[in-house]
Amino acid sequence: MNPLAIIRQFIKGLTADTEPGQIGAGIALGFLIGLMPKATLTAQLLLVLVMATRVNIPMALLTALGVSLLNPLLDKITDPIGYALLTSEALKPVWTRMYNTPLLPWTGFNNTVVPGGLVFGAVLLAPVYFAGRRFGFFYNEKFRERLMNSKTVKALKASWLCDWYFRAGV
Repeated sequence: MNPLAIIRQFIKGLTADTEPGQIGAGIALGFLIGLMPKATLTAQLLLVLVMATRVNIPMALLTALGVSLLNPLLDKITDPIGYALLTSEALKPVWTRMYNTPLLPWTGFNNTVVPGGLVFGAVLLAPVYFAGRRFGFFYNEKFRERLMNSKTVKALKASWLCDWYFRAGV
């Protein structure tokens, strides 16, 4: 996929008629992805979940990017939670079994930030969803129309190169 197609899909996702629940779910899943280290199977599975469900993908990606930028600050919260979980004597058999199961070590569960981020994200998932849903109402009423009428989107729509590209169906 070339850059013009990516930009087109991104703008199409931002400007499409989306339900506030889809925007809220995208923001909530993006929040979870942003808390995870990206080189783990857990983050990749969450990304597949975003792609497989009917959520607003651009909002999920923007939220994941934003939370990833804040992640050094959030690690101060998620790291102690994960450390407490991984060093718990009651959970030691669970961690041992998970480590000895094929593919599960790739989830990164032995990194303190992963279980800490999952627990922290699970606790905040409902509030983030409802805040995202509320943002979805605001976005659909106020911001989507402004975005469609912005100079950047109009320039992309008026560009002969984009017009040729999208008519050619490349």
